[in-house]
Amino acid sequence: MFYVSYVLNWHPYASIPIMSPIGYDNTKEEIDDLLELFEQSDGRSMYIRPLLAPSMSNNIASLVYGKRMKFDDPDRIMLDRVISEFSSQAGQAAWQIFFPWITRCLKLFRFGTEGKLDLLLREMKECTRKEIKQHEETLDENNIRDYIDGYLLEIRKRKEKAFCKGVLEDLVGTFFGAGSETVRLVVDWFMLTMAAYEDVQEKIHAEIDNVMGQNRSPNWSDHVKMPYTEATIMEIMRWRTVVPINILRYTLWTTELNGYVIPKGSYVMSNLWAIHHNPEYWGSDAEIFRPERFLSDDGKTIVKSEYYIPFSIEMCKRFYSFNFLDVVNATFIRKERWGPHRFFKIGTRIRVFE
Repeated sequence: MFYVSYVLNWHPYASIPIMSPIGYDNTKEEIDDLLELFEQSDGRSMYIRPLLAPSMSNNIASLVYGKRMKFDDPDRIMLDRVISEFSSQAGQAAWQIFFPWITRCLKLFRFGTEGKLDLLLREMKECTRKEIKQHEETLDENNIRDYIDGYLLEIRKRKEKAFCKGVLEDLVGTFFGAGSETVRLVVDWFMLTMAAYEDVQEKIHAEIDNVMGQNRSPNWSDHVKMPYTEATIMEIMRWRTVVPINILRYTLWTTELNGYVIPKGSYVMSNLWAIHHNPEYWGSDAEIFRPERFLSDDGKTIVKSEYYIPFSIEMCKRFYSFNFLDVVNATFIRKERWGPHRFFKIGTRIRVFE
């Protein structure tokens, strides 16, 4: 969705701490507020997407900006609108993946969808610049509050050209664009799947009760004690891959892969959906939802597969460092029971944008 225009090597930026104790507390507060909104439905069927999307973006704000924003905060309203519109516009531009040269022309002239995307990115960056300025004025290297603080401190320490405020603006946009929407999609699918597979929901509920009891909130270490819950989340991200076709990659030099020569300057994209549904890797039941495929025979240990790459090879482990999915899903399942509507059927819907 968003991209980092300056960065050649992601690893130095990924090593900057993003989850502080304050950020974790904000995450739990955000979940509690979201649950209150759900409870207002009083057991009636409801459309959860309009509630999930703002909550996910606010969680990212707490990690990046170090604060949660109120529902009527102008910046929060703007961020939610930009993320929603960007997702819609990016979906309409998806066909350009197969015609990179057309994309270059559209970007050059800021025409059509590309022009709209550019305006949305500028809005996002303007908000980020304001936050960066406020962080610079209050930066205390003995009290790192969030990702922006951590990055600004790295700028002071390093003398590398790639570490600058321009890169920071892009990174913040990436967190909001990729983090908000992907987490929202996974939670969305989690709710749908729990409604469709109530036996799985009951197993997760029992595991959560066994580990946390009835009253305690989830904490950092709980997910390693809940292998079935973890396996279910992993299976959902395999079975309903939220990023079916990964973002374009660009080869910096000529390379050879499995006998194929890929010239320098080539665009490369990976079909993660095909990998996650290939019977050669997952068996004859690759199309079936089965959390046990990620568990050891005794059900006590997570068994990882090299073919499990819900976002990318590296982002898989970093995604879990946020621990947000574990917290949000554990809290939802413990407090709520999700059931199917009379005519409920889970599946994949393809929508054509007009």
